Amino acid sequence: MRKIGFGVIGCGNVANNFYMPYIAKVANLVAVCDVILERAKRSASLWGAKEYYDDPEKVLKHPDVEVVVILTSHESHAPLAIRAAEEGKNFILQKPMGISLKEAEEIARAVRKNKVKALIEPSDPFFSPLVRKIEELIKEGKIGRVCFFTSSTAHSGPTWGEWFYRWERGGGPIYDLGVYDVARAIKLFGEPKELHVAASLVVKERLIIRPEEHTSTIAPEYYKKYPGSMYYQGIKPSLRIKPTAPDNVVMVLRFKDDILGVIRANFVTFAGMEFGMKVYGTEAIVEVPNFYRCLMKIRRSDGQEEVLEEKDIGELRLYYYDSVDHTIECIVEDKEPLPSVEWGLKIMKVLAKAHELSVKGGGYEKFSE
Repeated sequence: MRKIGFGVIGCGNVANNFYMPYIAKVANLVAVCDVILERAKRSASLWGAKEYYDDPEKVLKHPDVEVVVILTSHESHAPLAIRAAEEGKNFILQKPMGISLKEAEEIARAVRKNKVKALIEPSDPFFSPLVRKIEELIKEGKIGRVCFFTSSTAHSGPTWGEWFYRWERGGGPIYDLGVYDVARAIKLFGEPKELHVAASLVVKERLIIRPEEHTSTIAPEYYKKYPGSMYYQGIKPSLRIKPTAPDNVVMVLRFKDDILGVIRANFVTFAGMEFGMKVYGTEAIVEVPNFYRCLMKIRRSDGQEEVLEEKDIGELRLYYYDSVDHTIECIVEDKEPLPSVEWGLKIMKVLAKAHELSVKGGGYEKFSE
C-alpha cells in the first residue's frame, strides 16, 4: 500500500513527542511548519521530513501533502482547518475544534463544502478499549442503571507555552483537558441537557520555560537522554507570566434519564496527574484510574471486586497513533472518520459554553433539545 503524504503545522510538544515520530514510521512525512523556523528545521531533521517552513501556506499548497495535521495554539485551529479544507486537504485537527461554537460551525461548513475528510481530536472515545469496555458494561446491564459519574483530567499545567493560560488564545484547562472528559461522557451517555460551571483562577503567576529553551530540546541528544514522552525534563521554568484564563474548573452535567456527571479539569493538581473516571450504577461501580494505563476496577453491590487488565480489555495505544491510522484507512477506503466534524460540534457545544461561563466565574446553561 502506498504511503500517504502528511504535512504537520506546529512543531511543539505534541508534534515531536507523538504525531511526527509515528507518522514517520507509517506514512510519508513530507513537510513540517512552525512560526519559529528553527523548530521546523530541527523537527524535520529529527523525524526525516523532506521540507520545513515557517509559512503554513507552503504546507497547505504542497502537492505531495494529502493530510495536514494541525497542532498549533488553539486560536489558530479554525483558520488553519478552514484553509486546509479550501485547499482540498484532508486534516487531523488537534483539540479543540476552535475556541467558539461559531468557529467550529465554520470548520464543519468548510469540510462539507470541499468534501474533505476531517478527524477531530480527541479520537480516544472511539478507539480506547477502556471506553469501549465501559460502553459494553453499560449496554449489557452489568452495572445496572447508571446514576452518576465523575471524570477528571488534571495536572499542574503546561510549562511549554504561555498561550495555554490566555482566555482568548488557549482557554485554560477547559479546552486543553476538559475536552477529554466531555468527549468520553458524550460517547457514553449522549449529549447533556444541562450544564453548571464553577471556575476560578487560583495561581495568579506562573513560570514557564523560555521559547528558545523549548526549541533547543528538539534535538537527537535530548530525545536519547529522555526516551518516551518528553515534557522538558531538566529545564527549570524561568519566564514569569500572568494567566488570564481560569485554571480550576468544575462542570456538573445532567444527561438523559437524569444521569448526573461531575467533570474536573484543572491546572492546579500539583501532586501528580489525574486522568480517570468512575461510573456509578445500581449494581456496580466501574473505575478507570488512568486512561493511559490498561486497568479497570469493578466493585459490585454484593461486595465482589474484579480487576480487568489488557488481556481482558484489549491493547491500549496512544490516541494520536489511532488517529493517524484511522485517517489513512479513511482515505484508502474512502469513508468518513468516526470522530467527524459532526461529532466535534457536539463536544464544542458544551466546551464553548463552559468556556464562556468560566470567565465570569461560572454559570448555568440549559441546552435546547
